[in-house]
Parts: sequence; C-alpha cells; structure tokens
Amino acid sequence: MVVSSPAFGKRRRLPGLSVRPGSIRQARQEAGLSLGQVASGQISRTAIFLAETGKTRPTLPTIQLIANRTGKPIEYFLDGDNVAASSRPDLERLRELAVHDQDEELREAAEAARALAIDPLDRAWVGYYLGRALVRLTKPYAALPEIRKARAAFEAAGDRWMVVDCMDLEATALHLLDDATALEVAETALDACRRLAPPNPSLEARILGRIGSIHVAHHRWSQAVDSYSLAVEAAQEMKDLSRVAVMYNDLGIAYEHLGDLTRSRAYAQKAITISEVLRDRIAVARAENNLGLVLMKQGQHDQAREHLERSLGICEEAGVEVGKGHVLLSLAELAMNGGDPDGARRRAREALRLAQKFNERAMIAGAHETLGQIADLAGDAQETDNEFAAAIAIFEDVNLADRLMTCRARYSQILERRGNTAAALEQLKLAVAVARPDFAPPAAGSREQTGTA
Repeated sequence: MVVSSPAFGKRRRLPGLSVRPGSIRQARQEAGLSLGQVASGQISRTAIFLAETGKTRPTLPTIQLIANRTGKPIEYFLDGDNVAASSRPDLERLRELAVHDQDEELREAAEAARALAIDPLDRAWVGYYLGRALVRLTKPYAALPEIRKARAAFEAAGDRWMVVDCMDLEATALHLLDDATALEVAETALDACRRLAPPNPSLEARILGRIGSIHVAHHRWSQAVDSYSLAVEAAQEMKDLSRVAVMYNDLGIAYEHLGDLTRSRAYAQKAITISEVLRDRIAVARAENNLGLVLMKQGQHDQAREHLERSLGICEEAGVEVGKGHVLLSLAELAMNGGDPDGARRRAREALRLAQKFNERAMIAGAHETLGQIADLAGDAQETDNEFAAAIAIFEDVNLADRLMTCRARYSQILERRGNTAAALEQLKLAVAVARPDFAPPAAGSREQTGTA
C-alpha cells in the first residue's frame, strides 16, 4: 500500500527571509559582478534586483546562490534569527535514519535538508549525516568534503565528541580509498577519544575496530587481532550488530592469513549471518568474498566459486564500484588455481580498469601483482617482470610497507624458480629491508635488479 503525505503533495513555496539591508549589493559590487552574472542563468536578473533593493524577501536557495557567486557566507546576508523553527532541518529524522542504517533514505533526506540548514551547526549535522550515508554507500569521494566541513564546524563550536566522530568517519572514507593516511587519522582519533571527559567507550571501540580493519588491509594480521581484542575490551558488551559483523569479517581475514583457517571460516560465516539479518547487502558481499578465499585455501574450489560469484553479484546489483576489485582479484586467484590463465587474466584486467577509474592505488598495485603471477604461469618472463615492477613502484609510492614486502618476496620466489638466483636474492634483501631498513640495505648507487638481463 502506498501512503501519500501532504508534505510531498502540492509543492509549497519556501518562506522569504529577512536580509540585512545593502548586503546583497555590497557583496555583488565587491565581487565585481553584474546582476546577470550573479543570477548566472539559474534565476532572473529581476529576482536579484528585487532582493537587492529590498522589494522582495529572497528564499534560502536564492541567498545560497548569491552567497556562492559572491564568495560570502550565508550568515553575511541574514538579518538576525529570522528563520522559523519549522523551516529548520529535521535533525531528529536524520538521526533516526542513521540509527536504523537506512542509508539511501538518509542520503536523500540529508541532501534535501541542506536547503533548510542556515545555522552553522545545523549545516554541520546535515553534512555529518550526509557523509555518513555516503560512506556506508561506498561513495568515499563524495563523502570526504562533507565530513571535513562538518568536522571544521564542530571544532569551531567546541564539540570535541563530534570532532572525534568525524575523524573516525574520515578514516573510514580514506580506508575505502586505500589511502595510506587512513591509519594516521584513525590513530589520531583514538588518542583524542581517550582524552574525552566523560569517556565514550562505544566510540573508542568503534575506532579500535576501524584500526583493526586498516591493519587487515595492510596485511598486518597480528596487529589486527590485537586491535579487535582491545575493541571488545573497550565496549565490554557490543550491542551494535553491524559493528560486530564488521569485526567478525575482519577477524576472519586476519586468522586466514595467520593460518588458522578453521577459526577464519567460522568468523566469516558469523559475519554473513549477522549481515543477512541486518539486510546489509554490501557487508554480506564483503564477508562472502572472504569466505570464498578461505574455502579456496582449503581446496574447496566449487564452494569458493559459489560464494565469490554471489559477492560479485551483490556488488553489481547494488552498483558498488569502489572496492569491487577485491572480489574480481579473488576470482582471478581462483581461476589461476583452477588452471584457467585466460579467465584469471580477464578478471585481473577488469579489476585493474575499475581501480584506475577510481584511482585506487593499492588496488591498482594488487592487480599488477596478480597479472605478474598470471604471466609467470604462462611463461612470459618479460611481462612478469613488467607487472611486478609496476606493482612494486606503486606499493612504494603509497607507502604500504607490508604489501610491498609480500610483493617482493613473491617476486623473489618467481625469480628463483626461473633460475635467476642473483635477482631473487636481491628482491629478498629488499623485502627484508622494508621491515628492517637498517638490515641488508641495497648498495648505494646500484640499480635494482630485475629478472631479465
């Protein structure tokens, strides 16, 4: 049954606002703009003239247009507290949508609420909720400006709790983009959170969980488990099921790489179960991908394919592009293990194109590394060297030390099998030097050895 609401029936005209006399003309003249340039084809020159001369009271969208064109803040034009309470954004509704993880509805409501947000704190809250929705919808590029503007406004207002919350959200967006600064932002947020009085254990647990997720992405498995253990301690009793699902998912990844496949599989299955109960399709896709990787390592390739293809299907249905490359590279690895180099190459190149579209640097490097492994299986030494060189250069550039060390070690094994012992040893030395720069550094002035003469 469809229920209509009067609020969404006949379009009502927004109320006019009292403007400080002379402010529009002054702002326009200081910006060196004509009436037509301020109107910019979006409204008539007459509307600007009437507002400027005080013959009409402009609506908020008109003032926003003038503010954008002249470079002045909205408050510059307003004459005191002239906005009725009924025309302010409904922050309580935004909060309710956020609590119930209704992300698409929250995005739409927050975007609509912008037109009513005049007060700086109102704008901060609307921006925060919009950024939160965009992050959960895996749209980090759009989210970051909203989060950063909200954080600056909360800082100006002295709201340290919301500043920390925004920092955690910013770290999440950066993490989605494989940005190496995500860990620094999250650790700064944790330090600030621990200095809050009164303390906020739930927020601290959330940030510790975020740090655990980042360690997982950087392949620091022991640190990830440590961070999640601290998160559980900080929260004592995790009532946020969506956060529990994220922790189970990432613990599954960590235990997989620590060699405990039984525990890894159990955590991945728990993550899927909770995410399905919450109807969080994107979280289900992540957990399905990780379960597929565990099953692959256990030699259960048919089951692994089933879970990986389900993960990919969810990404495609939900329109997820940022992060989708992880699933494509998992499918490429499965194809490699199944003796299908052409299928593996197709999946890896698809992941590479998608990562390049969104400039996901770590994903681009991972795709090159996978393509290098595929070329090695095909016996193409030159292509193998080129792909690993590209991967290594990017891992170095984005400062992902653990990924770089793993990549060099993998390349060293390939070179050793090829019979190029000297180049293999050089790569192994360089891998060790990533973790211990003081140990076995490359000779000064020497060129890095590759696999080809």
